[in-house]
Amino acid sequence: MLPRISYESLHFHIPAATVNKIAAWILLSDDAYMQSEINKHGVTTAIKYQGKVGFHRLNEVPKQTGMATPYYGTIGGVYNFIFNVQEDDTTLRIRHSLGNQFKLKPYETALGTPIQFEEHSEASNRWFSNRLETIIEEREKDFRFYIDGEIYANLLAIGWQKERVQEYQYKFIPTTVGCRIIIRHIASTRTFDLTENIDW
Repeated sequence: MLPRISYESLHFHIPAATVNKIAAWILLSDDAYMQSEINKHGVTTAIKYQGKVGFHRLNEVPKQTGMATPYYGTIGGVYNFIFNVQEDDTTLRIRHSLGNQFKLKPYETALGTPIQFEEHSEASNRWFSNRLETIIEEREKDFRFYIDGEIYANLLAIGWQKERVQEYQYKFIPTTVGCRIIIRHIASTRTFDLTENIDW
């Protein structure tokens, strides 16, 4: 009988109640971004408006929050989910990459959950690949951002060790085609893109 091979992954857990708060912050951020575009150019482009997917040119932000989803480009990836591992907890900061165009405080929270490791019988590469519309629509559910499979192998290849997990900052940037995963060694400020050569 062949020996059983196990694969390890790590993930960051966001409880459902916090997901709801994040979703609300994202909606406010989207509206603030669209308003800044209207202030500059007189018009903004939405990729979804009143439930209809497609390009929509708007000269005012809808009065009901969430009625329009701004178009951030073909790939997207405007929201950065940044995790910092504490001794008994994980903190999360969400940064809007275009936030300098408007004033909206970055979302920050203590998640109440530590980083978690799992073992699997096979490497599954469960990348977090949901679009932001999915994040908003999946309210009342929790989320797990995984580093798994080939990406976990890339993590080990840079010299990362689970015993020193707190020495790094972990950033996930969901896009329309996948999710970029970047880690930063806090002391040296060196960054590593674990998904640089991943074929989505």
